Amino acid sequence: MSRSGLILAGALVTFAGGIAPARAIETCFHMCLKGKLVSPNIDDQTIRDDMQACKARCDEEQKAQLESDGIAEKVAACVPEKLPDAEMKKVRSASPSIVAFANAFTWDVNNVLTDKIIRQVEITTQNLSLEDITMSAGGTVEPGQSGTFLIRYIADGYPSMRVTTRVKAIYACALEPGAASKPD
Repeated sequence: MSRSGLILAGALVTFAGGIAPARAIETCFHMCLKGKLVSPNIDDQTIRDDMQACKARCDEEQKAQLESDGIAEKVAACVPEKLPDAEMKKVRSASPSIVAFANAFTWDVNNVLTDKIIRQVEITTQNLSLEDITMSAGGTVEPGQSGTFLIRYIADGYPSMRVTTRVKAIYACALEPGAASKPD
C-alpha cells in the first residue's frame, strides 16, 4: 500500500471511530457513516456521497423529532442569528475539533446552550489561490444534543488548507421557555 493510501486509511479509521478522540461524540452521522467506510477500494467521491446520504438521513430523523416535540414549525420559521463571541466560544470549547478529509468538512457540535437551537455554522478557509473564502453548513442541534455539520467540496489540494480552516460564526434561534426538547 502506498504512503498516501496508508494516510487515507488512518484518517478513515480515526474518522469512523476506530481511534476515538477523548471527547468524541457518537452522533447519528457517525453511526451511519462508519458502517460505510469499510471497502478497501473506497474513493473520495464515494466518501462524500456517503457523507451526504448520512447527513440527509440524520436531518430527516431530526425533523421527525422536532415534529414530535411540537416545535418543527417554529424552528423552520426562525431566522438564525449570529451568536455573541462568549456563546460561540462556549460551544466551540464543548465540541471536538473539526475534521477535514476527502475534500469535506465536518464538525460535531455539542449544543451546551440551554435556550437556543443551533442552525448553522460558518467557516473560513482558503481556496487554491490562497484567498480567504467563507462557506456555511446548515443543520439543527437542540439544547443538550449533538449534531454534525457537513460541507462538501472544500479544496484540499494545498497542504495548509487543513490548518487555515476555522469556525467563523455559529447561528442559532432562541427558544421560548419550555420549548426545548429534553435530552435522551
